[in-house]
Amino acid sequence: MTVSLATTANPAGGGQLWQLAVIAGVYWGGTGGLWWLVQAHRSGRTRVLARAGAAAAWVFRLPRWAALPVVVAVVSLLCLMFGGFWDIGYHIDKGRDPGPLGNPGHWPMLLGFFGSFAAGFLALGLADQRDATPAWIALRRDWRVPVGGVLMTGCSAFGLAALPIDDLWHRIFGQDVTLWSPTHFLLLGGATMTVIGMIVLTTEGARARALRPQRRVPVEAPLEDGAPWARLELPGRHTARLARVELFAGQELARRIGRIWSRAQRFALMGGMLAALEAFLAEYDWGVPLYRQVWQPLLLAAFAGLVFTAARSSCGRGGALGAWAIYLIVRLAATLMPVLAGESPSMLPLFFAEALCVELVATQIHPRGRPLAFGAAAGLLCGTAGFAAEYGWSQVAMPLPWTPALIPEGLPSAALAGVAGGLLGALFAAALRRELPPRRVARSVCIGAFALLVALGVNAGMKTLPNASAHVQLTDVRAAPHREAFATIRLDPANAADHANWFYILAWQGHAPRIVDRLQRLGEGVYRSIAPIPLDGTWKIGLRLNRGRARGAVALRLPADAALANANRVLPASYSRAQAASLLRKSNGAELPAAASFTRPFVEDGWIVLREERIDVPSWVWAAAIALIGVLYTCFIAALSLGVARFARRDSHEEASRARSLPTPVVVPGAVR
Repeated sequence: MTVSLATTANPAGGGQLWQLAVIAGVYWGGTGGLWWLVQAHRSGRTRVLARAGAAAAWVFRLPRWAALPVVVAVVSLLCLMFGGFWDIGYHIDKGRDPGPLGNPGHWPMLLGFFGSFAAGFLALGLADQRDATPAWIALRRDWRVPVGGVLMTGCSAFGLAALPIDDLWHRIFGQDVTLWSPTHFLLLGGATMTVIGMIVLTTEGARARALRPQRRVPVEAPLEDGAPWARLELPGRHTARLARVELFAGQELARRIGRIWSRAQRFALMGGMLAALEAFLAEYDWGVPLYRQVWQPLLLAAFAGLVFTAARSSCGRGGALGAWAIYLIVRLAATLMPVLAGESPSMLPLFFAEALCVELVATQIHPRGRPLAFGAAAGLLCGTAGFAAEYGWSQVAMPLPWTPALIPEGLPSAALAGVAGGLLGALFAAALRRELPPRRVARSVCIGAFALLVALGVNAGMKTLPNASAHVQLTDVRAAPHREAFATIRLDPANAADHANWFYILAWQGHAPRIVDRLQRLGEGVYRSIAPIPLDGTWKIGLRLNRGRARGAVALRLPADAALANANRVLPASYSRAQAASLLRKSNGAELPAAASFTRPFVEDGWIVLREERIDVPSWVWAAAIALIGVLYTCFIAALSLGVARFARRDSHEEASRARSLPTPVVVPGAVR
């Protein structure tokens, strides 16, 4: 007798309309409130932003139009990241949520999305016209705004726009409870690239602060623009100064500490960007990836090459290691979030060897004198030496250790991706210094690096289906209703898992921490689970295989899903490859019991993991939707690149004009230098 236990009927399509209306009301209402606050500030009706901006300016040694938005963005993006990791752990352990307001991890995420947008909006509203440069963008004749503020606003708005697109996607195609959903890429990309806008904004702010004496911009009060950072003066009611606090004795020491503090801010943002980029690989960190293993070293090398090269080039000696330290702190904190919420923990890539390699390359190739050579060499080491280091780290820390099977494809992919990332990082750092190579060279390198990454991604996306089946025998160690059993697996052919990238049993969405059982090899083609596997309640169990380009899974147990069609059906214990499509793909929601023994073929992984996907949608609709997402992402990256280039080119022209206008210094022979 088979007992069917349906999972909780959380929606399998879009969110509930009332919850979407609440979110829209809060977001639109919040945007209206921001607009009113900015207009009141610009007209002098309120001093709230001025006071908050002045305090942030004093701490960060930046004008308030740069300091306050960056503070708001940092807090918001940390909320977004912590909520995101909480959300991933929730979906891995519990499955779908009842709606956007029914998942506790969504609350900090929703706050973070809007907070990052508000930060960009504040950068536009607080912009001081006396600091305007030719790169600033004119919103009105009397209102020009910094490029970094526009980039922050645009990136965060891109992420916010992805929220309704994601809900529409779920209504058309069904829910895809995976991080690597097309619309989730929009959310991740918008949030991650906001950090680039923050880096540009702080660079603009530091430059404006340095040029204020030359531009004769008056300092209204010591706290107004953060200039006298080593001294805080408190105004009194009846006296000009109530108190003055000196942080450092002596102007030279204050300047030195100030320079160190400014550098620390830059590599802190770089480290934060690496933590945000690494979030793309979170499913690998949990051991539940839906794509081939080659993606992991490829993206790790690209991210390391991009961030560490940019950090070392723009922050100077120790910049890459400083960025690594911040990455480690942020990423460890994000790892703790799901643990504190009672969800499965994730692991994290180490990245230390990559940072060290970049620092070593900088001792041989000057990052400013030969930026592209430095970027290519540093990126190459990130992809080769970094691959070796992460290979070793995966053996002791990652849920799915790398195997020798990964080397033939993974090492070349990582090396090329590292070079592409290193070149992009070198260009980004050169743009921050306003020292971009000639336009044709910069454009060719940028487009070439992106094209190389796309080509590597296309290769990594290629896959085939394992031509194999598994005979599974379950030996119960605990009876129902809390059934547990050891699984003994015999493969046909017996060598189907030889030299595999991974071959393991995954148990997930059982309202308990997910299980990754890497199996014990008993003989040729015979494997056994290391620990008993839970076979009750809402647990989904799959046997997963990735061997080169072959990737697939055998469903060992799937509970009935009351929110899907066919929830009242029970599938046969054994079936052939010819029957698999009609049974699994066309009967999603039906129960697949875990009989005492059965034989099943390897099928497409998504048929098991993404049961909520609708199969009645025409293929051309899917293709058109994917193409639209691709166009949106391409336009987004292109606009971001053009914004960074605008900042670098136009500001460098202004600097050259100012240098030509300065009087030629007179050199007196014998003068003391």
